[in-house]
Amino acid sequence: DSHTPGLAFSLSHRDSRCANQRMPSGPLQMEGGARAEPFVSPARSRCHCTDMLCCLVFIVALLATVVLGAFGMKNGNPEALERFAHGRDSFGRLCGRDPGVTDFRLVYYTLPEGHPPVRNDSSTALDIRKELIPVCTTKCPKAAVGDEKKNSTRREVDLCPHDEVAAGHCAWYGGNATRLGFYCVDPHVFTSQISISINLQDLQAAGLRLLVAPAAAILLGFLFLGCVHQCGHVCIWLALLVAAVLPGALGGWIFYESSATAGGTHLPSWLNQLHPDTMRDVSYVLWGVSALVLLLACCFAATIRAVISVLKATSDFLTDVPSQMVQPVLVGLVQLAYLCGWMYLFVQVASVGVTEGNEKKCIEAGEMFCVQWESTTQRYGLVFLLLMLYWVVNYLHALSLYGTAYAVKAWYFAQNRSGIPEGGHTFCDCRLSLKAFCSGLCFHSGSLACGAFWIALARVGQLLLFWAQKKEGEASNSVTKCLRGCVNFLADCFARFIEMVSEHAYVEVALQGFGFCEAAGEALKLAATMPAEFALVGRVAAGVRVMGVFTIVVGTLYTCAMVLVWFPPDGLNNAKAPLVVSGVAAFVIAEVMLSPLSSIARACLHCYATERNAERATENLKNLINYHQRN
Repeated sequence: DSHTPGLAFSLSHRDSRCANQRMPSGPLQMEGGARAEPFVSPARSRCHCTDMLCCLVFIVALLATVVLGAFGMKNGNPEALERFAHGRDSFGRLCGRDPGVTDFRLVYYTLPEGHPPVRNDSSTALDIRKELIPVCTTKCPKAAVGDEKKNSTRREVDLCPHDEVAAGHCAWYGGNATRLGFYCVDPHVFTSQISISINLQDLQAAGLRLLVAPAAAILLGFLFLGCVHQCGHVCIWLALLVAAVLPGALGGWIFYESSATAGGTHLPSWLNQLHPDTMRDVSYVLWGVSALVLLLACCFAATIRAVISVLKATSDFLTDVPSQMVQPVLVGLVQLAYLCGWMYLFVQVASVGVTEGNEKKCIEAGEMFCVQWESTTQRYGLVFLLLMLYWVVNYLHALSLYGTAYAVKAWYFAQNRSGIPEGGHTFCDCRLSLKAFCSGLCFHSGSLACGAFWIALARVGQLLLFWAQKKEGEASNSVTKCLRGCVNFLADCFARFIEMVSEHAYVEVALQGFGFCEAAGEALKLAATMPAEFALVGRVAAGVRVMGVFTIVVGTLYTCAMVLVWFPPDGLNNAKAPLVVSGVAAFVIAEVMLSPLSSIARACLHCYATERNAERATENLKNLINYHQRN
C-alpha cells in the first residue's frame, strides 16, 4: 500500500528526537521520475514550546480552581445541600442520617391519621400541600382499590419511626407515591408527572434484551464506514444529482397541475390555494434552482473531486489507523473524570451562604428541596467554575483534535501508509495516540489552551446572556425582541467563528508547530486560497456524520423493537423506556465511532493544501531556475 503522490514526502528520522515536531521531509518527485534533493518545509526545525504565557495562565487558573474549592470546603455548608438527597421529617430529623431515623432513608408526605378523604388530582394540590406532613419511612406507599374513598389510614408500624407512629403521622391518604431519589412523591400533588417507577420496571423487564442495542449499533457503524469507504464518491455525486433533478421534477409537476385545472387537484392544500400564474412562477423558480445546481456542479467539478478525494483519504486513514476510533473514548473518559471532580468543587462553592428554609412554606409551594441562599458571594465563584468547566473540556477536545491531526500527518506523509513506525495499526495499538498526546501536552499546551479559552469565553458569554434575558423576562415590545434576537444571533455567529478558526488552527499547530495565533493566520490563509474546498469538506463530512448517526440510531431502534416484539418479556407495560435507552446507547456509540470523521477530514484537507502549495512553490522555483539558466 505504497504512497507515491506527485509531491511525495516521507518522514525524516535523521533527528529522531524532534522528528514529529516538524513537517516531514523527503524526496521530491520531479518530471520524468527523477528524484531531486530532499525538500525541507519551512516548518520549525527544532523542538520548542509555543504560547508559554497562555500555558502559565492556564496553570494559574487551574490552581485558582483548587483554591476556590478549598475556600468552599472551609466556608460552605454542604450539609444544607443534603436536602437535595435526603428530606427531613416532622421532627426535623434528616431521614437516613440523624439518630432515630438511620434505618428510614426515604421521606414521604402524607396527611395525619383519620383525615377525611381528599380528591387526589392536580386541581386540589395546593389544598392538600397545606396539610402535608413529612415522615421518614422505608417504603414508598401505594394505593389499594377503594383507598381514595377512605379516611387516611395507619400503615404498618415497622415502616415509620415509633414517635411518628405515636403521633399519628405514619398514615396514607390513598394516592400513589413515586420514588425520586430518597423522596416518595405523589405526582398529582407535586409538580412531577413522570412515573419513573413504571419506566424502571419496564427496563428491568427488558433485561438482557437491551444488550442487543450496543451490538447492533457497533455492527451498523462498521457497515456504514464500509459503505463510505467503498461508495462514498458515488453517494456524493448521487446526492448532487438528486439536488439538481428533484427541484426540476417538482417544478414540472406543479406546472402540469396548474395547467390542468385551476389550482390543480393533486397538490397539497397550501399549493392549491395559489393562483395558476403564481404556481407557474413557482415552477420557473424551481427550474432555475435545478439549473443553478447543475451549473455549479459543472463549474466546480474539480473542487468536488478534490472533496471526494479528501473524504476517501479520511476513510483510508480509519482503515489503516483504526486506533484513532478509540481516541475519542480515551478523551471522553478523562473529560468524565474531570466533570466528576468539578461537580464536587461546584457543590462546595455553591454551599457558601446556603441555609435550609421553612419546611411548611416549602411544602405549600411544592418545593421538596427546601434550601435558600442568604448572599450572592458564591455566584462569582460559580461563574468562574463554569468558565473553567468550558475551558478544560475544550482544552481536552483541542488535545484530541491535535492528536488526530498529528496522526494524520504521520500517515499522510509516510512512504508506506499501512506500516507507519509510530503504530496505531490496530484498535489496541495506542502508541501513536499516546505519542500525539505527549507532544501536545509537552510542547503546545499553551496554544491549545489559548484556543480553548476563547471558545469557553464565547460560550459562557452566550450562557450568561441567555440567563440575563430569562431573568429580565419576556420583552414587552417588538423593538426589544428584535434587538435581543440580533444580539443572540451575533453572539452565536461569533462563537461559531471562534470554534471554526480554533479547530483549523489546532491542525496547523500539529502540522507545522506554530503558536496559536500564527496557526490561526495560516489556517485563514489556506482557507482564502482554497475557499470552496474548505467550505465543502467540513459540511460534507458533517453531513456524512449526521447521516451515519441517523442510520445507526434508526437501525438499532428497529432491531430492538423487533426483538421486543418477537421475544416479548414478562411484565413489560410499555416499550418506550427500553427503546429510549437503546436509542441513547446507539447515539453515544454512533458519536464515538463517527466523531473522528470531521476532524480527520479537516486534517487531510490541510495536508492536501500544504502539499499542493509546496508543489506550486517548487514549480515556481523550478521555473525561476530554468529562466536564469536560459539567460
